[in-house]
Amino acid sequence: MKKWGTLISILIIISMITIIILTNREIKKETSGMAGYESAMMEDMPKDEVARLPEDWQVAENAGKPGLTKGDLAPDFELTTLTGETVKLSDYRGKKVMLNFWASWCPPCRTEMPHMETYYNEYKDSSNMEILAVNMTKTEKNKEDSAKAFVEEYQLTFPILLDTKSEVMKTYGVKVYPTTYILNTEGVITDKVMFALDDKMLKQLIDESK
Repeated sequence: MKKWGTLISILIIISMITIIILTNREIKKETSGMAGYESAMMEDMPKDEVARLPEDWQVAENAGKPGLTKGDLAPDFELTTLTGETVKLSDYRGKKVMLNFWASWCPPCRTEMPHMETYYNEYKDSSNMEILAVNMTKTEKNKEDSAKAFVEEYQLTFPILLDTKSEVMKTYGVKVYPTTYILNTEGVITDKVMFALDDKMLKQLIDESK
């Protein structure tokens, strides 16, 4: 029985190798003389050809490249929450994410936060999403205490992350408050908004995040 098992495994491996060889031959045959297509990989295609692909394909092609524009993989980071947990952005892969940069002294942030809480309470489960609210702690008058007082005032229940050194704020090029990035389940940026959102606009952005 052991010999038969070994023989079957060898035959499977030989079959897989044969399929790969035959597939590569077909690819070379079909792409013969077409510069940039030898590997049949999008990353090796001429840039002008990639630009003519459907938008969804281009997003997929950019999905592994960190950046700050639509279709880029959002840069990963690690921060401590107001409750003392250490989290990474990549911990939330598999969920859509609203990545929001805010401060307690920011009037539009005060307008936006109640809407975020309303949306979060109603749709966080059905929309398979998470809100990560990054407090720009270094800009706060009383640092963590200012963020804590704000969270208590508005009774916020989503994770509050503390950017005590403004490193994440700089990474994401935040210059307008609030700034929000919408990420799909793969961590790819699908939208960037630099004004206060209400719960209806937020729902639309999350629903349309693919």
